[in-house]
Amino acid sequence: MGQFERLRAIEDDLRVRIMTCEAEILFFLQDSNGRKLQELCDGSKYSHVTIHEYIRKLIADEIIIKGSFDGDRRRVSYMLTDKAAKVLEGLCEHIEHLRYSAPPRAEAC
Repeated sequence: MGQFERLRAIEDDLRVRIMTCEAEILFFLQDSNGRKLQELCDGSKYSHVTIHEYIRKLIADEIIIKGSFDGDRRRVSYMLTDKAAKVLEGLCEHIEHLRYSAPPRAEAC
């Protein structure tokens, strides 16, 4: 594994550790490329039950929609809506702001 791949793995690990459950789900769905939702559950700090609770909330807020693979209702897929694109844009801006903002200065005692 090269230096870039190690840095990417560290960044992905940190991103998962500091994000809210909603943000973690949205970024996963944005980057999923056919991966199963179980992969998110396996690598997440949130429980399987918590992730599915938030998925139901995101569906109710019309940020993601639920579909099925080839009409098989046992195999579920989730897709981002146009509303999700706006939410993700705001999250990315916030993350970039945090990434490049100067750390707070320690005050002298």
